[in-house]
Amino acid sequence: MTALLLCAGLLGLALWVLPRLYNRFWETGLDCKISFTQDYAVEDQDSALLEVITNNKLLPLPVLEISFHMDRRLQFGAGDNASLSDQTYRRDVFAAAMRQKITRTLDFNCAGRGYFRINEAGLTARDLLLTRKYISSRPQNTEFYVLPRPVPTGQIQIPYSKIMGAVLSRKRVCDDPFEFGGLREYARGDPMKYINWKATARAGRLLTNLHESTLSQRVVLAIDMEGGGLQGDFLAEAGVRVACSLAERLLAEGIELSLYSNGGDVRTGGDWKLEGVSGAGSTLFLKKKLACLQLGAGLPPVCDFLPQGLDAEDLLVLVSRNQRDQLGEAFSQALGRGHGLRVIPCGLGTSEKGREELLQFSNIEPVWMEF
Repeated sequence: MTALLLCAGLLGLALWVLPRLYNRFWETGLDCKISFTQDYAVEDQDSALLEVITNNKLLPLPVLEISFHMDRRLQFGAGDNASLSDQTYRRDVFAAAMRQKITRTLDFNCAGRGYFRINEAGLTARDLLLTRKYISSRPQNTEFYVLPRPVPTGQIQIPYSKIMGAVLSRKRVCDDPFEFGGLREYARGDPMKYINWKATARAGRLLTNLHESTLSQRVVLAIDMEGGGLQGDFLAEAGVRVACSLAERLLAEGIELSLYSNGGDVRTGGDWKLEGVSGAGSTLFLKKKLACLQLGAGLPPVCDFLPQGLDAEDLLVLVSRNQRDQLGEAFSQALGRGHGLRVIPCGLGTSEKGREELLQFSNIEPVWMEF
């Protein structure tokens, strides 16, 4: 009888003490760190998210739930003790023993282009007797870019060739003093600053430096991000991939680019534009910028976002699924006396009908791309 009373007393004491211990100390030594294992990936590639849970105290947490916002374009596998709700919140459940550190890797597939950031993780814990719930949060700072998938070389070749043909036919060629191209004998009228005096002394006759020529023309890409419906969203995304692949090849050719769009920048919250990009080393920066380009319905006309007073030598390229006459008229006016290309992503087998219905403009060359 005495032993029974003693056990009952100890149980009562535990029931009285444990809630007070958890009320005061459940967050002590508890931490949660969530981070992407990579800075970026390309559409359709796989990547991973790392969760590190630390419970550095003597109180165990038999149920600990970690929740954070996660876009459905990052598709996680159906793992144990995890769920993704309709509100796009990822929830993972752990059992954290005393003084335990848990590391879990969550694999996912990059199902869509975009910029993703986790700013906060919610914590929900229960005490040892599962009678009380405790809620808190931890700030996070991790971001991830899903870059546009490249368009196959054969499919992008026609618009790329037309752009390069227009560039080469309208280019201004100038000598680049930093690109040495060889030596030749001095001719009357050559600038004195190009004479190579060391080579002249060795050869006993006047020799001048040759310099490689560079293109001074700029290509301006206007990307229309007005979507709407499954087909509209799909073709608008195809347009982003087209613009990305064209930009990558043009940068490799040493051509300067400026890009404008009516879609917003999800990272900054402002208008999306990228001006004066040059050199193949800028490709990754450009792709990350394109990952932040936002798709939307009912957006303002894309030509409204082109800057005023574009150089007459600039080649304008419009990438848009929209075939409305108003868009063609606005683009024609933006070109003025110049000529431009209108790249039109469309559904399979629809380009022939589109050619018949599209209003033609003398200063615009349409290029159809079926997806």
